[in-house]
Formats: sequence, C-alpha cells, structure tokens
Amino acid sequence: MYETYQQCKNQLDDVQAIDYFLARQICKELKLNSDELLFHSIIACSQALRHGHSCLKIAAFSDENIPLLFAQIKGQEKSGYLLPNINDWHDHLHDLAISVDDKQPLVYEHKRLYLRRYWQFEHQLSIIIKAFIAGENDTIEPFKQADSRQVIKQLFPLNNNASFGTIDWQKLAVANALLHPFSIITGGPGTGKTFTVTKVLAALQMLSNNRLKIAMLAPTGKAAQRLNESIQKAKTILSKHSLVPMDTLDSIPDAASTIHRLLGVLPGSHDFRYNSEQQLVFDVILVDEISMIDLPLMTRLMRAISSNCRIIMLGDADQLPSVAAGSVLSDLAPVRVSCFSAGNIQQLSKLTGHSDDSLSMAQANKTENGFSLDYLTVLQHSHRFDGQGEIGHLANMVINGQVEHSWEYLLQANQQIEYIKNDRYRSWIERLVEQYYMPLFSLNDGQPELNIEQAFSRLGQFRFLAATRSGEQGVAWINDYIEQILRRRSLIVNPNNLYHGRPVMVTENHYHLGLYNGDTGLLWLNNDSRLQAVFPYKDGWRYIALGRLPQVETVYAMTIHKTQGSEFAHVALVLPDYDSPILSRELIYTGITRASEQLSVFSSEGSFKQSLKRKIERYSGLSKKILR
Repeated sequence: MYETYQQCKNQLDDVQAIDYFLARQICKELKLNSDELLFHSIIACSQALRHGHSCLKIAAFSDENIPLLFAQIKGQEKSGYLLPNINDWHDHLHDLAISVDDKQPLVYEHKRLYLRRYWQFEHQLSIIIKAFIAGENDTIEPFKQADSRQVIKQLFPLNNNASFGTIDWQKLAVANALLHPFSIITGGPGTGKTFTVTKVLAALQMLSNNRLKIAMLAPTGKAAQRLNESIQKAKTILSKHSLVPMDTLDSIPDAASTIHRLLGVLPGSHDFRYNSEQQLVFDVILVDEISMIDLPLMTRLMRAISSNCRIIMLGDADQLPSVAAGSVLSDLAPVRVSCFSAGNIQQLSKLTGHSDDSLSMAQANKTENGFSLDYLTVLQHSHRFDGQGEIGHLANMVINGQVEHSWEYLLQANQQIEYIKNDRYRSWIERLVEQYYMPLFSLNDGQPELNIEQAFSRLGQFRFLAATRSGEQGVAWINDYIEQILRRRSLIVNPNNLYHGRPVMVTENHYHLGLYNGDTGLLWLNNDSRLQAVFPYKDGWRYIALGRLPQVETVYAMTIHKTQGSEFAHVALVLPDYDSPILSRELIYTGITRASEQLSVFSSEGSFKQSLKRKIERYSGLSKKILR
C-alpha cells in the first residue's frame, strides 16, 4: 500500500488527491486498511465519477491495469495495479459488509460499486419514475377517449385517416403524452420536438378548460432562452393556421426557467428550497434538453415534483451526456425507435387513426430485457435534415460510427459542407471573421436599441465551435486570434478586453441578476455612450453595468459542450490536430447538428477518425432499476 499520495500517483495514472484520500478514509471507516483490492476499487470508483459514470461497473474493467481504465499513458512508465478476474473481484466485494442494507459509505449491488450518495440518487430517482410510469399517482384523472381523439384531430387536420405504413410520429407523441402522466419525447435535430410538445401543452389545456398551471424548464439559461424562442414560434404557427384557440395559446407560458432557478437555490448548499417536503405546485412540468441533466440534479428535480403533476421531457439521446455524473436520458431512452406494448398500441390507434398493424410494424419489438417503453416516443423524421441534405447525412454517418464513409463524405460534400485543409487554417478564420464578426462593429450609429437587435441577429448566425479549450485549435487561442485580427483592422482600440461589440458568455450563475452559466450577451454602447453588457430578456434587452457583471469569457468561439440547446445557420467546427480522450462520435455529432444551413470543418484525418471510433458509454444501474 502507499504511504503517501505521491507514491500512489507515481504508480497509477489519472489519480487525483481526492481519489487517494477518499480510498484511505473509507478503508479506515470499514476497518479494512490493509485491503489492497478494496483500496484500488475505491480509487477506480472515484475516477469513474469524475469521468461521468455513476458507479464502477467491475465487468467493464476486470483484468486491466488501473492506468488503462480512463486515460492513456503518454511517455511515462507506471507499474499500475493488476485487477483480478471478474469472479474473484466480485467474490471479494460481495463478501464485504457493503451491501445496500449495511449503511456503509460504499454500496456493492449488481456487480456495480457505488459511493452511497450516488446509489441513493439512482435508487430514489428510479422509485419516483417507476411510480409515475406505473400510474400510482391516481390523482390524475385520465381524459375521455372521445375528447382526446377530437382534440388530436383538431391539432392534426391532415391525414387523420392515415393509410397503412404512414406514421405521423408527432401525432403519436401528442397522443402518448395524453395517455401517460410521465412521457419522454426524443429525436434528432429538426424532428420537431418543441413544436410537438407545444401541441401537447395545447391539447392538455384544451382538455382541461385552460386551467392547468404549466412550468417550462431547461438545464441552462441558454437552453431556457432557446426553449422560449421555440415555444413562441410554435404558438405563432398554431395561431396562423387557426389550429388552437387564442385563449388556449395564451394559457401556455412564454417564459422558461432554469431548473436551479425554479427549485430555489440555497446559498452554500447543494439542496434547494423545493424538495420532497415542500414540492412545486404545478399541473404540468415540461423539461427540455434532458441529455444535459446529471443524475443528482434530475433526482432533486423529481423529488420536488408532486405525484399529481404531469411530466413531459424532451431531448436527443445521441447528443453529449451531462458534464457531471449520470446519463439519465440514455438510461430512460435506451432505444432509438419507439417500442410500445400491445395495449398502448391499441389506445394510440384509437386516438390517432393509425392502424394497429402499421404501428406494430413501424417500431421495435421490445427492449433487450423484454420490457416495453410506453412512456417513450421517438420522432423519426427530421424537417431540418430530411435525409437528402449533406449536414444531416454526415451527422447520421458520424453517430453510427461509419468512420471511413464519414471521412470520404466530408471531403466530397460541397453544397452545405466545406472541409478546410491544414495550410488554410488561419486564412479561413480571417475570412469568417470578415464575413460574420466585423459587421458587428459597424452597428454603432446612435440607435443602440435597433442596432443591438441586428447585432444579436448577426451573432446568432455563426459560431466557431472547438472541441478543446487549449492549443491552436482550442477556444482560447481562436478567441485571442480573432481579437488580434480585429485590432489589426482598428476595430478594437482599447488595450483591455472591454470594448464595444465584444460577445461574452457568462461562466458562473448569478441568481440575483438572473444570469446563468451559458448566457450569451454583448458589450454595447448605450445612448449615453456608456459601455454596458446587454443580454436578451423576454421580448427585449437587459442592460447590466460592467461592475455588476459576473465572470464572463469572450465567445467568438465556444466549446461544443457549451452549445447544446443552440442552433446557428453556419457552424465552423474545429478539431485538434491530435487525438484527445475528449473526442467522441457524440461530440462530433453534437457539433455538426448545431448547424442548420452551412458547416465548415477543420480537422486532421487522424483526429476525425479516432473521434468516431470512440463512443461514450456511461455506467449506471438506473436503466436496470427502472426496466426490470
């Protein structure tokens, strides 16, 4: 065993002080100070949490050296620690007093090792969701079939007598949400998740005399802003085509909140004002971008939702999972097509007009363990990427891991996709700066209110997206290089970074100001020629004095992780010229699908292909607990 952290670090790769001291402390509490296998198992479990897993799944790592668990060894020899075979490892942990009922800081269950805190999150979340799925909340009265059928017919006036084999998945999603108090709608970019859920909310209100109190949530300020825009756009379309009465549209809120803001942050605490003891008072809660929500936050949210509330969740399971531990959406939506039970198909058929046979043929049979997922509807048709567009075609090949075909297609495509060769990197950046960012600095003619609207419109058209923060292909270098270009053109004259036209992103939550990590704004001169920060706010703008502004960073370029929930007409995707553990097919897919019209890609062949070979897999027991 190691007497010091440094000794441990010298032998094992990717070990941090928290891993070492946590293992020492838990072994001491269990009075097992000399148990080397337990000590290294705890280190591996702590590493797993830092890399997004909610537990250590021993079957995934048996017979490997700990340095090979989560990191590559680069130019340094480390002896590591050889783990035993799966049976011996399991027997050793199973014989320790760390079962669910032992009330110890570790839990060993189903060949997964947890820190008890994360086992509790997973266990509690599974119990809450299973109760919703099972319909144990009998305070929610089911809608009359005839009323639901009439409302769906009103919302989908065309093709109500659908012929065999033609499925309107948006109609099915609305019908399914009416049948279940807990429902999830998934699908890729452009499949109409937000437009569909607006129809769900309209249907619920029409069936409830517009009396439902609705909350709309997203994990970040940026995602909430995007949800606001999408809901408002959908309401405008529904009104234009007279599909929904105006009083019903007025009963659907326009403003979404972040989860943290709605739950009520308690300073200095991980807990919230609303919890299992004091629950939220809503009839319907809509949660968008759930792929971004980690296990602890999702558990805290679900604790605060009463059993007489309907829950509707939206997300794309192919996007990047949450930054922190957990993969809640992937656990709840482990399939990419709907798989309804026979009973659910019969009810959907009666509500939508689709035949039982057409619904049965259009979906998967069952999940691997034989369970149906009646709460899950997977939208199939992308209106943004109709299968013919280059961006959608490339995205599909990337997420399916088609390495060679993806690379060949990237080089061949020329209508929507542009591939940038290495020797053109800097000149390419300059060209895009001239096209998209320089015009921001010409919008300063004494009409700040008008010009700020134009500026945000321009800013929303384009963005550099990078996989990493460091290096010449990282966010920091790109932002710095763009500012050098702007200074050479005399568009930035201040010696510091406080200048008119600077796009900024908030990097920390400031609840008093209502600014949150990921919110994007501009530094702008007001009518008095005073520089302030401006952020979109409801239907207008919010001006913040620079002295009150929380931590921000320049955002000509941003990381792909920060763009979830965003969409730009043109995206410039920049990958490092070396392989990095952060690269994955989910990362590339997320970056590609932020572009709606034009995609430019700078990448070496090696890093692009290695990215597609690396698929993110998060280990947890949530899916097993819910679906068993």
